[in-house]
Parts: sequence; structure tokens; C-alpha cells
Amino acid sequence: MNGLAAAYTHGPGKVISVGPTPVPVPVPGPRLPLPNNLVGRLLVDVLSPQRWEPWNQYNDHRAYPSPRAAYLVDVDVVVAGRRWPVDPVRRATVGASAPSLDGPVRLEFIRRTDRLSSGYGSFADALVELEVGHLTSALVSRAQALGLLATTDADGVSVAPGGVARPWTTVRRSSGVGPRGLGADPRPLPHAALETFVAATKDADPALRLWLVTRNVVGVPDGLMDEVQRYHGHPQAVIDLAAMNLALMVTADIPAHQDSYWALLRAAGALGQRVCDAAASVGMFCRPLRSFDDVGLEAALGAPVSHSLLYVLVAARPRATGFSYDLTPLEST
Repeated sequence: MNGLAAAYTHGPGKVISVGPTPVPVPVPGPRLPLPNNLVGRLLVDVLSPQRWEPWNQYNDHRAYPSPRAAYLVDVDVVVAGRRWPVDPVRRATVGASAPSLDGPVRLEFIRRTDRLSSGYGSFADALVELEVGHLTSALVSRAQALGLLATTDADGVSVAPGGVARPWTTVRRSSGVGPRGLGADPRPLPHAALETFVAATKDADPALRLWLVTRNVVGVPDGLMDEVQRYHGHPQAVIDLAAMNLALMVTADIPAHQDSYWALLRAAGALGQRVCDAAASVGMFCRPLRSFDDVGLEAALGAPVSHSLLYVLVAARPRATGFSYDLTPLEST
């Protein structure tokens, strides 16, 4: 399917039906703990669960978001032509012997659309590519902080020693408080939080067009947040978008970039990861969303006719904090 046809199928032509949620099946085989070296720490910090949030419908929270916390991308460690699947929950590699992670290592992505209900159809492919973007950005950012060199392509990240470590502040990404309706703290959002959020968008792929809607931000007029709510696929009682402080919409001219559609999705996901990290650094949750009436929202924004909606991220301060179970290893805190 070419990029234009795929964008239509994932946008105005998408059909999502009800279906059973698949039960994850772990990769069979013995588990050996990841080593406490740079690559081992990278894999633990990015892939393994960081928090268990009992108030949320989807409790498993890691360094990057995933639709329904399904985690649609597995990672295999590849060293000298041999492959070891990573078990992120057990912080282990799968296999009878452990890989040597002291030299160059390839972290190869395995796309798992089968972890979503069959009702998503081909739209699952778009969600996977967005997640690949998030995961790639998270791996590269953490690798560079650890002093690893990192290069990327569509199917993975390659890391090697030789970089210079830099200071790293761990922030706990949050998706907000649920399940009795996700909403925002009603107090005005400080302007400094908006500035931090916007600064995270400065390195966006130039083929992406960004649209920022604000509400209840100190010193900034309210935008079209009611329109964002109107064209969302869930009731306001489930996610109160009209009360959010920030909504970032990402569109692109797909007819002009048909051969780059999948890369644009990954670029949108990578941007989303940087925005999520920035939001967390100033005490906001950031919730990626993709369930919209695309045509209606594009029209409300005044997007060019050739543009398609790729991604939406909403952010605000939560109405309550705490109540989560910290799952990070003691040595990494």
C-alpha cells in the first residue's frame, strides 16, 4: 500500500471495530539477567516497567507510551550475528547463554501489531510506527546520556562505546489520573511550562506541521480546545479534552511525501517522545491520542486540504499525584 492510500485508510477511511484483546505470550526459553553495564542499564531504563499505576485502566508505565499499554515493539539484542530477545519485565535476555554487551550492539525492533485487537485492522500499522518513533527517541536520548554512541534506522538502534556521558535527570512520565475521567488541574498553567513544552518541538522534522492549541495558560489567549474535544472519539466524561491546557496536533502533506509516510509517522512519534519528556519535567502529564474524526479536526484547524492528521498530544497538570508503585531498580534511582 502506497503512502497516500495508507494515510487515507488510517485517517478519514479508518474503521475500528470491537474485538477481543489478545493475551500476550512470552517468548519461550531461559532468562539471564541483563548485566549492570551501559547497554544493560540502557535496556532497563527504557524498556522495563517504571511504575504501576493502580488508578489507571492500563497500569504498566515505561519510559515511553504505548496504545493500551500493549507495547507493540519488541527489542532483540544482536551481537556478531547472534540474536537474543529482551524480556523487559524480567530485565533479562532470552537464551541459554548471555550476549556480550560491552562492545557494539544492535537493538533490533520487532513490530507486534498482533498485540492489538483485530478490530484495529491496518490502523494498527500506524500505531506501531508512532511507537517506533517514541522508542527510538527514548533509546537514543538515554544512550547518549550514558556515554554511548547511537545511530538509528527504521528498524532499530545501534549503540557502541565511545561517547561522552552527560548529566541525566530521571523524570516519571505520567498519563494522568483515571479511570473515572481524565482531566486537568483547573488552576492556570504557568507560562514557563508552556515554554518548556514548545521548546521540545524545535527539532521536529520539517515535513511535519505543528498546531498548538492552548487553554487556561497564564498570559495566553484560549484556543480551539472545544473543537479538539468535539472531534475526539471518546466522550468528555472519559477524557475531558476541553479542560486540557495544551493540545499539539501534527499534520503532514502526504501527497507531497507519499514515499515517506511511514517515516513521517516515526518522526511524529519521536517528536511526541520529546514532548512527553518535556511535559514530565515540569510536572505535566502528556497523553498521546489518535482516536479522532480526522477531517473534522483538520478543518477546525484550517489545515491545508492536502494535509493529513498524524498525531495529537494533550498535556496538563494532573488533578492529583502520587499513588503509584515505583518499579525502578534501586541502583538506578
